Amino acid sequence: MCGITGGIGPSAPQQLLLDAQLKSIEHRGPDDSGTYINNGIGIGMCRLAIVEIAAGKQPATDASEQIHIVWNGEIYNYRELRAELEMRGIHCRDSSESEVVINLYLEFGLDFINKLNGMFAIAIHDARDNSLHLIRDRMGKKPLWISQLNDGTLFFASEVRALMLARPDRTLRTDMIAEVMQYGYINSPNSAFNEIHQVPPASVTSWRDGKIATSTYWTADFETKVTIPYEEALETTKELIEAAVSRRLISERPLGSFLSGGYDSTVVTAYMAKLMKEKVQTYSIGFHSEAFNEAHHAKQVANYLGTNHHEEILSPDPALVVEKISQVLDQPFADSSVVPTYLLAKFASENLIVALGGDGGDEVFGGYDRYLATPVMQKLNPFLGLARKGLSFAGKQSFGNTRKINRVSSQLSPKNSLATRYSSILSLTQPFELISLLNPNLYSDRAEVAFINQFQTGGLTSFDRMIRSDFSAYLPGDLLVKVDIATMAKSLELRSPLLDVNVVEWGVSLPRKYKIKGLETKHILKDVARSLVPEELIDRPKMGFGIPRAEWLRTGMREIVVDTLTDSTATQRGWFNLSEVRKVIDTHMAGEDKDNLLWPMLMLELWARTWLD
Repeated sequence: MCGITGGIGPSAPQQLLLDAQLKSIEHRGPDDSGTYINNGIGIGMCRLAIVEIAAGKQPATDASEQIHIVWNGEIYNYRELRAELEMRGIHCRDSSESEVVINLYLEFGLDFINKLNGMFAIAIHDARDNSLHLIRDRMGKKPLWISQLNDGTLFFASEVRALMLARPDRTLRTDMIAEVMQYGYINSPNSAFNEIHQVPPASVTSWRDGKIATSTYWTADFETKVTIPYEEALETTKELIEAAVSRRLISERPLGSFLSGGYDSTVVTAYMAKLMKEKVQTYSIGFHSEAFNEAHHAKQVANYLGTNHHEEILSPDPALVVEKISQVLDQPFADSSVVPTYLLAKFASENLIVALGGDGGDEVFGGYDRYLATPVMQKLNPFLGLARKGLSFAGKQSFGNTRKINRVSSQLSPKNSLATRYSSILSLTQPFELISLLNPNLYSDRAEVAFINQFQTGGLTSFDRMIRSDFSAYLPGDLLVKVDIATMAKSLELRSPLLDVNVVEWGVSLPRKYKIKGLETKHILKDVARSLVPEELIDRPKMGFGIPRAEWLRTGMREIVVDTLTDSTATQRGWFNLSEVRKVIDTHMAGEDKDNLLWPMLMLELWARTWLD
């Protein structure tokens, strides 16, 4: 695992800039660093040494020194690929993954990417035609940002903070304010700045003679479904997940797992316990709020699997934690589960360098309740207005959990399409709320329009449209950003077996009836889990990895909320309607949860103070 940066063209980075950029992202790779600079090209990396420690120095080059690469991530099948090269008469000079990547490129050109099983962001400079190729893994596990100058120079980096050093002339993309308020994140290919973009997942961006072109090298096939008996599908699912876990156990540094006690992390940890000779090191955290504490469930699973379990029950100072995380996040980000993810990574990194997690299980195997709820809500379109009036008449407070009631209430209005309904369900802030909260000059629906247009393309079933949408937006834009930033901030590599390309391609090929059984989502993966641990340890409602957000905003974060959102700095910035902001704060402090509005506003303002001011 590494942080990478560089550029090509007339204004390519020289040593001083490269060193400053690498310093800004050294948390991604504190073990080593290196640079390569030549006429019109400069690349660098900082390395977290995990596999082939002795041989894995970067930048790496071929024997003729025509090809130079830096890259971030892991190629899990690099040993098989080395054997394939040797069968073709190509002998690698050392045991590193970099040597395999270089020789694959020399042998197959950019088609070599299809052979890789892993998570990666790769930069290849080919001196033969002075080209630069930037390659991002299929799921978008590893970030890769780019920025091009008017003179054609292209910069790239693992994190936006490194590109900020190359682009002091950057300008704010104001559309992102509404996007973060609505969805909680900025989706590919955009950033918070007009001049900085992402290489999309499963894509290659190539530079030649000052011009760039981006192409897609892989897409998930949602149309072709397997037609085999369920028991056979179940056995294949087990085999593929076990093989994916096995591939991710290659490490020369301490390795363990994040264990919540839910289905996904239980499956991953159970296969680790089966495959590893030593005891699995498992890590979990919880909070002193019962509604946000799964630690006791994790402990029960750990005891059954015989792991060496580490648990921490936290009572953090939320204001201090949030201020720290606002420094870690160089892009606006309002998914509050980044807080426990960061705290878990901080805890695990005391002993681990590599951890395996259960990310992707819900997307690959259909685990979210919204996959059931969205089509049902849309079919009830004609009756939702009446239900909304009834809820208002009865009073939200009379139903208890105001957070859940607010979410239900937000859906008690007709939507003109399934796409609009799905967008609304995924929204922190509904469009009508955005219109009142934002400065009128900053309101934008471009992110929502892009989301809906992507959702509606192709002739898929409603179920597959929702899952494909999550693969295009929520997974790479939110979940994978969260785990990359939170873990790399603590120099910890997180691997996700359930996002192995073989598991993903198999998962999307399964018919809906194998994923949804009655009202049970993720049915086939849950059956895998039940074959590994007793069902009474795992069969319970999904909790999610959250924090007592509404409570924190009323108590430990009350002062930071009021001061940050209503002081002269926020007022002069002018992103929000101050009178509406005060109303939201007052309503929340009086007991009606408005954390879905306050949290993204706070994250945007804290980001602006850290990275703009």
